[in-house]
This record gives sequence, structure tokens and C-alpha cells, in this order.
Amino acid sequence: MILTIAISPSFFENSFAQQMSPHQQWKKFADVDMLTCKSGYLLIQKSNGNPACVMPSTYLKLVDRGYGFYNQSIMDKNPEMMNNFLNSMVSNENLMFHWHEMMQNDPIIMMETIDDWVLQIKNNPELLKNMLSPMTSDPELRKKMIHTMKSHPQMEIHLKSHLAWMDSIHQPMMGFGIGQGMHQSECTWCSHNEHNSMNSHGIMTSGSNKIMDMIHHVWINSEMNKDLHSMMLEDPSHMVIMSNQIMEPILYAVMDDEDLRGQMIELMLQHEDFMNSIRHENPAREH
Repeated sequence: MILTIAISPSFFENSFAQQMSPHQQWKKFADVDMLTCKSGYLLIQKSNGNPACVMPSTYLKLVDRGYGFYNQSIMDKNPEMMNNFLNSMVSNENLMFHWHEMMQNDPIIMMETIDDWVLQIKNNPELLKNMLSPMTSDPELRKKMIHTMKSHPQMEIHLKSHLAWMDSIHQPMMGFGIGQGMHQSECTWCSHNEHNSMNSHGIMTSGSNKIMDMIHHVWINSEMNKDLHSMMLEDPSHMVIMSNQIMEPILYAVMDDEDLRGQMIELMLQHEDFMNSIRHENPAREH
């Protein structure tokens, strides 16, 4: 018995196209949607109309400087390219600054994004660890985090009634002898302690209209937006940027949820550097 398998002519065209340069493909097909690039590269149409395959970081620079154009159709037809493109966005500090800036300027966008983040965090507790990591590890972010926690009524009440928390902050610093290196300041969580005003930190830079237009195209695409939100929570570099720029709204959203608030406290109790930063001598134990 002889089996025959029908193979579409387009299969051979696509396989052949992968062996050609973008310029050669362009001359053969004259349709940008049919062009392909090697794995890891993104297809872009330059300002003169010619296609090119470039690294994701180069793609963003070309769009920013007006040397190339973002094409949603190309991304929609190439899932691998879309994934590489979104990953390059999330890991780009300047781009994410503008993304957060857009969120801050639109309360609806901010609410929708944070609601999505909180839902993903509730479904995957590991993401809460990832979010808290830069906040608890960096000394400056730690100060900002503590201030934000103290300004959240439910969180402050929760902490003051949490026996393990209150006992932990009155213990000697981990890794030090009794009485060595302990804080001499007043208890951070005592009711008479005044709140310290903290200034937010963030890079200040201007974005080109091309980049902002590209961000807008991604934002209004619900599928890409959802994927991007997931990548944001999983990407350590984005967590640092987010902590600098929009720590308060995301932390507030987490602390508003009783279950997440409890998980957050347990994670902080396990973080040695964070707990050391707020430990101090307990006057009740002095003799």
C-alpha cells in the first residue's frame, strides 16, 4: 500500500523563505505578512519601506528613533516574535517607565492593570515573592515599603496584632550577638511613632511619540496586554522598576486583600535583611 500525504505549496514557500534574507523574501513575495526571520529576531519595516530582521533591543531603538515602524499585523501572525517583543519591552527600563507613567495618568488603566496583577498573584503565590523581593532587599525601597505599609490602616492593625511579627521586631538582629548592631530608634510599629514622609524615586526621561504610539497599540490589544502583565510579574528587572515608580498602588491592592496581606507578612518574617532593618531593643526587656 502506498500512502500519499498532501503538502500545501505554502509549506515549501515558507521553508524556502526561511533560507533567504528579508530583502530576498521581499522581492519574491512583496507581502510583509509572508516574511520570516530567524528565531530570536523581530521583523521590522524600516522608514524606507524595506524589511529587516533585527534583535529585540534594536527593534525598540529603531521605533524610538523613527527609523522603523511597529506593525501589529506582523506580531499577530508570529507568536514567537510577539513573545520576544513583549519580553524586550518588560526588560527595558525606559519603556517600562513610560508604561507606568501612562498608568499613573489614567486611573482606569491603573485599576485594570493592578486588578489583573492581584488576580495573578492570588492564583500563583510565587509571584508575591517575586514582587516583594526588590522591595525587601534594597535599603531605599525598604524604607519606602515600610512607609507604605504604615500608611495602610488594615495592614498596620494586622501587624500590631500579629504576635510573631511584634515578637520578631523586638529580637536581636539575626547574625549578630545580643545587643550588637540593634536599632536605637523608636519602634516602627508603635502607635506613638510618627510617619516619615518618603519621596518616590524614578528615572525621568522623555519618550518619543513613536514609542508612546507603540505602547498604546500594545495596551489596546487585550491578548498582548494580558501576556505582558504576566511577564511583568515574572521579570525581576520590571519588579525593580515597578517598586521605584508605583510601589504604593500595587502594595495597597495587595494589602487590601486579607489573604494576600497575611501571606505578605509571613514572607517578610522570613526575610532576614528586611527584619533586621526594623529590629530594635525592646524597652520592656531592659534591666
